[in-house]
Amino acid sequence: MAGWGYLWAGLFGAFYVWTKGCRPQFWKALAYNIGYAVLFVGAWGATSMPQVPVRMQALFLLALVPTLILVQANTMIGIIKEAYRRRGWMVRLGG
Repeated sequence: MAGWGYLWAGLFGAFYVWTKGCRPQFWKALAYNIGYAVLFVGAWGATSMPQVPVRMQALFLLALVPTLILVQANTMIGIIKEAYRRRGWMVRLGG
């Protein structure tokens, strides 16, 4: 779980967990995906109010999207590592 795996986990979330053979953890990952989607939509809605300047809206969303991808990626990789550990597999830290 390194390199491109973090990008795919950040973009595809629960479906990436499913493809890595962690089907029992799929529902947990999907719940996190839904939570992050609600957070994103809520933040997007809050910045889309007419009182918020357009430039600030753009900067906020440009910062929010990569941040949520990184947070989701770390969460999904953590779920996959946990599933592998439950199987008794060795998982390297930081790798």
